[in-house]
Amino acid sequence: MSLLMDPTGRTASQTVRLSERLKTLDGVRLGLLDNTKPNARPLLEMVAEEIGQRYRLAEVTHRHKPIQGLPGPDSLLDELAQHADAVLVAVGD
Repeated sequence: MSLLMDPTGRTASQTVRLSERLKTLDGVRLGLLDNTKPNARPLLEMVAEEIGQRYRLAEVTHRHKPIQGLPGPDSLLDELAQHADAVLVAVGD
């Protein structure tokens, strides 16, 4: 008996609408999301500091993913969506 293997994969996809681009960062609540690798947090903090020197940020919220190689849990992403108008993401090594 011979078995034929189909090497093509199948993936599920969904269409998502992108957020509108912010006109300015003045008054924005900025979220920072790192992947827990060693240099992600310092990188995000340096970028946020630079942004803060150019714009009047309302707030900066920093969070990190619990597992580097997986997407952030829905609860974490929902929290950022509620408390931030824009989110920066970094991968650091």
